[in-house]
Amino acid sequence: METVFKSFAGLFFFFLLTSMGISLIASSIQAANANRALLGYVEKIENSNYSDEVIEACRKDAKKQFGEGKDALEVVKARQNGKKHVSYARATLNYSFRVPVIGFTTKHSVSSVMT
Repeated sequence: METVFKSFAGLFFFFLLTSMGISLIASSIQAANANRALLGYVEKIENSNYSDEVIEACRKDAKKQFGEGKDALEVVKARQNGKKHVSYARATLNYSFRVPVIGFTTKHSVSSVMT
């Protein structure tokens, strides 16, 4: 009887550790996807010369992918004194970092400066 109990306890902990490991890997993939998405948005915005239409399209895509509401992607443009064109901008992507097995959720953000 003792052997059966030890076997089932061992299987339980094996599956628990396996599911936690898979969950952590999935969370890590989600964070990597957020980094990759931000780099894509930054490239699109820079190539469009900071076009408002492209920024809005990127915001909609970020909201669709990461579901953080209106502020999933924040883009702040800056101009030098007396100049009409945008000198640089900062893009910030907000997303939720989740580890489902243990019920852990927190807000993370990734930023990039465009010149």
